[in-house]
Amino acid sequence: MKYAFLIYDDPTSWESLPEDEALKFRAQEMPRWEAAMGELASVDPNFAGYELESRSTAKVVRVRDGERMVTDGPFAETKEVIGGFFVADVPDLDDAIRLGAQIPSAEGGSIEIRPVLG
Repeated sequence: MKYAFLIYDDPTSWESLPEDEALKFRAQEMPRWEAAMGELASVDPNFAGYELESRSTAKVVRVRDGERMVTDGPFAETKEVIGGFFVADVPDLDDAIRLGAQIPSAEGGSIEIRPVLG
């Protein structure tokens, strides 16, 4: 079954870092991300994953009473925002949970796991 792994994190801790420190932080984290992606690939060699641009680039579109409204986004009551996602075909929910726990953002953030319809 295909599952979506939605990656939520609080970006404020690293968005405010100077560029050189942000690059250093990212370089330190990449081996953990590569290990998680390697584990996903061992279960589904055709999995797909995408990192999203900063939330400052997002737009939110709503239609109310036939009128389109576009705002800067996302607007959320929480500090956690979606920063990326994976889609993988895995045997079952237990395996999806096991894989989700290996994604580095599960520590300090959260991984939402949902079956993909269709």
